[in-house]
Amino acid sequence: MAQVEKNSQGVLAPKPILQVKKLTIRDTAGNAILADVTFDVAAGEIFGVLGESSVGKTTLAKSILGILPESLFADRGEIRFNGRNLLHLSERQMESVWGRGISYLPQNAGAALNPVFKLRTQIYDLARFHSKQKAIQRELVSSALKRVYLSDDETFLNKYPFQLSGGQQQRFLMAELLVVQPRLLIADEPTSALDASVQREIVDLLTSIRDSFGVSILFITHDLAILKEIADRSCVLYDGKIVEIQKTEELIENPQHVYTKKLVHLSKRLSILT
Repeated sequence: MAQVEKNSQGVLAPKPILQVKKLTIRDTAGNAILADVTFDVAAGEIFGVLGESSVGKTTLAKSILGILPESLFADRGEIRFNGRNLLHLSERQMESVWGRGISYLPQNAGAALNPVFKLRTQIYDLARFHSKQKAIQRELVSSALKRVYLSDDETFLNKYPFQLSGGQQQRFLMAELLVVQPRLLIADEPTSALDASVQREIVDLLTSIRDSFGVSILFITHDLAILKEIADRSCVLYDGKIVEIQKTEELIENPQHVYTKKLVHLSKRLSILT
């Protein structure tokens, strides 16, 4: 049973699995890339982060993952995952968080897969963390691949990543996530490089994974229409700051900040949002 706590209105709600409080990230020149960013993600929630390019979305993802480049650093704030402040952990300690704690689904799935190893090697390396028994490994891999509508036969598993389409690469990464079964998935623009029909597949699969396994998802995107389809709540990131947080439906129907209103208006004008 999920832990619960009282929210700011005094109502019992699932305890957040991720809490970001007043996070400020600066570059070496002292410029704030993120400023006082605060939000939380509940267990089993899909929380959207909406914003255009260069507003700090990827910096936020890398901050949570603990993989900021050397040119950036956390000036202040907290990133708490299951109550632990990730900003206080060393790289070695973060290694125990990656994978079954926090996993990452990037925009470019092809770049995330190792080009020199066959698919079989890559997915079975993950399955071995769950069990040393080959029969259990096979069942885990087969179930994960079928769940994302990929084949589990030898012909498919003996392929290299470059032999897959962009959509297949993204679904294979999702199969690996099903093998790992993380508690939090950071999906960083996972549909932006795909055509509309494949985007729909990925959104449906992510929703299904959340519903079946209770995975929390931080879904980062610039696409308001995709956000409408997948996110329970969403925040709007502008110039490194969160300017609005609402239930996603309310965010679209009744935007409060001028930047959000601009995004909604533009999407409707381009007939992206209905």
